[in-house]
Amino acid sequence: MSGRGAPLPERGGGQVVAAGSAAGSIYDLGYRNYVGPRLGRRHALLSLIRHSFRMAYGLGRSGRAKIIPVGLAVLATLPAIVALGVTALASQLGAEGEIDRANPVNYESYYSIIAQMVALFAAAQAPELLGRDLRYRVLALYFTRALRRDDYALAKVAAMVLAMLVLILLPQVLILVGRILVSPDIPAAIGRDLPKLLPVGAMALLTAFLLGGLGLAIASFSPRRSFATAAIIAAFIVPPIVVAAATEIAGEDMVAPLTLLSPPGILIGANAFFFDLSVVGETAVTLPLWMYPVAGVVMSAVSIGVLVWRYRRIEP
Repeated sequence: MSGRGAPLPERGGGQVVAAGSAAGSIYDLGYRNYVGPRLGRRHALLSLIRHSFRMAYGLGRSGRAKIIPVGLAVLATLPAIVALGVTALASQLGAEGEIDRANPVNYESYYSIIAQMVALFAAAQAPELLGRDLRYRVLALYFTRALRRDDYALAKVAAMVLAMLVLILLPQVLILVGRILVSPDIPAAIGRDLPKLLPVGAMALLTAFLLGGLGLAIASFSPRRSFATAAIIAAFIVPPIVVAAATEIAGEDMVAPLTLLSPPGILIGANAFFFDLSVVGETAVTLPLWMYPVAGVVMSAVSIGVLVWRYRRIEP
C-alpha cells in the first residue's frame, strides 16, 4: 500500500515499485482482466457433466479411485465375454441354436446377473459425485458463476446416468456384436437381434435413472461418504426383505403392491415387462406388468425432485 498522499508511480511490469514514502510500497503483479469469450451457462453445465462423469470412474485421479468403479465394470462385463465364448464355440460345432437356447446369459437375463454390481456402483459412486463438494464447502464457487443450483443437481444426475449406462450397456453391446459376428448368416443374425435393442435400452435407462437418482438423492444429505453409501445400500436391500417377510405373513396377493415401493422389485418387474416374460423373478405375476416401469419412472422423478429441492435449500 502506498503512504497517504504519496503519488502513484508508473506500472512496473511485475516489478516491486517504491511508493516514494517510507509507509509502504506498491506491488504490481501484472494481473489483467479476462478479455476472452464468455462461454456461459451451457458450457459450464456441460463441463460439470464431463468432470462428474470422469469422477464417477476415477479418471484423472489416482489408481485407488479407479478400483471400485473399474472393478465393478469389469465384473459386469465378464459374463458377456463368457457368453460370447460359448456362442463362438457353438457356432464352430454347428450347434448354435441348441446352445443359444440353453445359454443362461442373454439379453433377458443379463440385468439379474449384474444387478448387484449395478447397485454397488450406485451406492459407491453417488456419494463420490456429491460428497467432496459438500465436505470441502466449494458449492459457493459453483453458484457464483453461471451455474444455477438446479443446473448443478441436474448435471450430477446426467453424469451419474451416463456412467451407469456405460456399466449396463457395454456388456449388452458386446453380446450383440459378438452374436452377429460369430453367426454364419450375419444378415439373419442382425434381423434376429436388432429388435432386442429397444427393450435393452429401455431397461438400461430405467435402471440408471432409478438407482442413480435414488443414490444421489440420499447422498445429498450427508457429506460423509461412508454414511451415504451405507444409507444407499440400506435403501436397496431393506425393501425386498420387508416385502419377503410381509409375504410370508399375509400372503403374496396381499403384499404384491409393496413391490412397487422396492427398487429391486420394480426393476425385476420392469425387466419382465420389457422382455415380455411371464414371471417376476421366480414368482408368478400378480400385478399388471406395466405397473412396474411406471412405478420406476415415478420413483426416479421423485428422487430427482428431492435432489433438486435439497440443493435449492442447501447452505453452500
